[in-house]
Amino acid sequence: MKRSPRWLGAVVGLALAVLVAGPAYAELISTQQEINIGRQVARELEEKYGLYRDPDIHSRVVAIGERLAAVSDRPNLPYTFKILNTSEVNAVAAPGGFIYLTRGMVFFVRSDDELAFVLAHEVAHAARRHGAQMIERNFAWSLGLFILIRIFGGDPTAIQIADFARFLITRGYSREFEFEADHYGILYMHRAGFDPAASLVFLERLRAEQRREPSQFEILFRTHPALSDRIERVRAQLREMGILGRSFLPIGAVLV
Repeated sequence: MKRSPRWLGAVVGLALAVLVAGPAYAELISTQQEINIGRQVARELEEKYGLYRDPDIHSRVVAIGERLAAVSDRPNLPYTFKILNTSEVNAVAAPGGFIYLTRGMVFFVRSDDELAFVLAHEVAHAARRHGAQMIERNFAWSLGLFILIRIFGGDPTAIQIADFARFLITRGYSREFEFEADHYGILYMHRAGFDPAASLVFLERLRAEQRREPSQFEILFRTHPALSDRIERVRAQLREMGILGRSFLPIGAVLV
């Protein structure tokens, strides 16, 4: 009988450790590997949607994004901020700091502060390692990645990267990560000098618009927790920060 290669035992041991330890398992993906993964995911997204290249709008997005990245928990990531050429109202953060808004999202926001909230949310995904953690936690998807990284020291294949890019677009981050991105995004807004109350204005209007025109927001709402849950948590955070009074109703909010 043919004997199994020596490294197979190490792989089995690693698999058992991941299954037992779950989210508490030590980081498997280095910062450089995270950046490499994100760069390839970014390539997949740009090939799929193309880029919206209005120079004034792009400069506005980059300027706000860089202010937020500079005050994030990982300011040294190679953050990039680009606009995907699609009317879907959405935003996505690939691992390593590759941040994308859609053309639909750029035209949906009504102020620099609202734009800052959307960008801060995505910066928080990168700064808190949400993409890398998704890969580390998702044993079924990433067994091949674990083998490459732990045994051979390599990076994931193009097929795995394409799968992960599709996963981000079609399913997005977990509820846990979305709530955390809202929380830290608001903190980044505050540090960077933007008005955190704009987060609530944005979310309230988003909820109202989604009810009136659901098809426009199909992707965004398929990949995020219920807006009512996000609004409740954001409102509580803003109150704790002393930004809102208990009777506060933001301008432009809709009672629903």
